[in-house]
Amino acid sequence: MTGRVGIVIPTLDALGGAERVVLRLAEGLADRGWKVAVVMLSGTGNAVLAAWSQNCGVELVSLGMRKAWIDPQGWSRFRAWQREFAPQILHGHLSHGAWFCRMARLLGAGGKGVGIVDTLHSTRVGGKWSRQLYRRTAWATDCVTAVSHAVRMAAIEAGLHAGEIRVVRNGVYPLPISARHEHAGFRWLAMGRLEPVKNYPRLLRAFAQVVAAEMSEVELHVLGEGSERSKLESMAAALGVAERVHWHGFQPEPERMLANCDAVVLASQWEGLPLCLLEAGVAGVPAVATDTVGALEVLVDGETGRLAPLEDTTGDGLAKTMLQMMAEDVAARAEMGVRARRRVLNEFGSERMVDEYERIYVEISGRRSRRT
Repeated sequence: MTGRVGIVIPTLDALGGAERVVLRLAEGLADRGWKVAVVMLSGTGNAVLAAWSQNCGVELVSLGMRKAWIDPQGWSRFRAWQREFAPQILHGHLSHGAWFCRMARLLGAGGKGVGIVDTLHSTRVGGKWSRQLYRRTAWATDCVTAVSHAVRMAAIEAGLHAGEIRVVRNGVYPLPISARHEHAGFRWLAMGRLEPVKNYPRLLRAFAQVVAAEMSEVELHVLGEGSERSKLESMAAALGVAERVHWHGFQPEPERMLANCDAVVLASQWEGLPLCLLEAGVAGVPAVATDTVGALEVLVDGETGRLAPLEDTTGDGLAKTMLQMMAEDVAARAEMGVRARRRVLNEFGSERMVDEYERIYVEISGRRSRRT
């Protein structure tokens, strides 16, 4: 069975892990014959997204909302799109996407037979009032999913949902490993938005210690954009490592950079299921990450990478772990990468992710069709 699904996301103007997962899901569903629209509450995307949309047959829609999900003009645009597209499923991602889909049912804007799916991406569960409101509107969704067991447990412990929360893990494409490029010294690669959650200040402090302790050439390459870029560039200069830190901005396809690095590093304060670790794994690159509950679900310490203490605020623990990775011989790091790739392909493939969401859509559509 196939059908029509609208995937709702706050914006695609900045592409983080959740946004890239949404695009992979949309593309995977379209490949299987589903009619798919990705609905942005705000923003317009960019030329790359427009080309992607045409190539894979996914409709891109912007509601142009200016006040989160309470903009009357945005709701008017949504109703017009809904009448034309006639979705059978609305699938909300991230908090604003989830709230919008619930409000669509509360206001009757989604249609009587439309199923609602709500996907949780983060272990951060919001404040007291938002949690209470989320619980009180639980009836307005047909299925709640979490991108990892860690996210599911955080939601249960916060009392977000009294019913079942299904785990549908994020998936990555099983791309072939790119040819490795020889280079001097050691290259670290960090991938992620330049926002507080990724804790780049801790990474820069740790990298400065690595530079001070390591005699050979060492570099840090950063893929990502965000509100903290200028602050972080100034911090790198103050730490004396500006010449060794290279800012590449957002890169939609990180495979080339992964083929040019020796290891990936992630210094996040919290993670639901870090996509950068999945992308490193599928590329056969070992990683160092702070031991957030999301990273623990991907990395096996000492086998597919190394975990650094999360409570480390000075960067000392992360620097020590990075130096341990650098001390491994090339063959040992390569074997870590092989094990990481095997684990990611076995447990985090994009086909499995699309399979599981497709089953949920079919189940809900059948259930709501009978009710209608």
